[in-house]
Amino acid sequence: MRRIRVYGEEVLRRDTSEVKNIDEKIVKLIKSMKDTMRKRQGLGLAAPQSGVSKRIFIALGKNDKIITFINPETLSSSDKDDIDMEGCLSFPEIFFSIQRAKKIAIKAYNEKGKEFIIEADGLLARCFQHEMDHLNGKLIIDYATDEEKKYWQERLTKLTKSF
Repeated sequence: MRRIRVYGEEVLRRDTSEVKNIDEKIVKLIKSMKDTMRKRQGLGLAAPQSGVSKRIFIALGKNDKIITFINPETLSSSDKDDIDMEGCLSFPEIFFSIQRAKKIAIKAYNEKGKEFIIEADGLLARCFQHEMDHLNGKLIIDYATDEEKKYWQERLTKLTKSF
C-alpha cells in the first residue's frame, strides 16, 4: 500500500519524467499502485498520486482487469462529451463537473515493455483523460467553477492542512 497524496501536496503539480527503463523498482511501484488502487476502490491511479513523478498510471479496464500505462501518449480524442461529475482519490469525497472527450486512443507500454494502443469511450475514456492530466500536473480542481470551489472550500482547506 502507498499513501495517496492529496490536494495541496507539491508532487501532484510537478511535471513527470519519462520512464527510461522498466526495472525492478518500476515493477515494484506498479504492483504497490495496483494494491493501493484496489484497497481504495479507485478506477485509476497515477504515479504522482503515489509520490513518484514518473509517467505511469493504472486504470481499471473491462472485466476488472487493471491496465498499466507507461509513458502514455494520446493519439486521438473525440469532441467533448457532456459534462459529468468526477472525483479523485487525491480529493476524497469531493466532486467537480468536468467536460471530457467521449472517446480517446492512447499508445503506451505495459510493465513488460510491450507497446500497445487502446481505445476507450464513456467512463473508461474519462478515467484515462483524468489520469493523463495527473501526469501533466493538472487536477480536477483546475476545471472547477468558482461556485464549485466555494462550495467545497471548507473540505479543500482541511485537505491542505492534513499533510
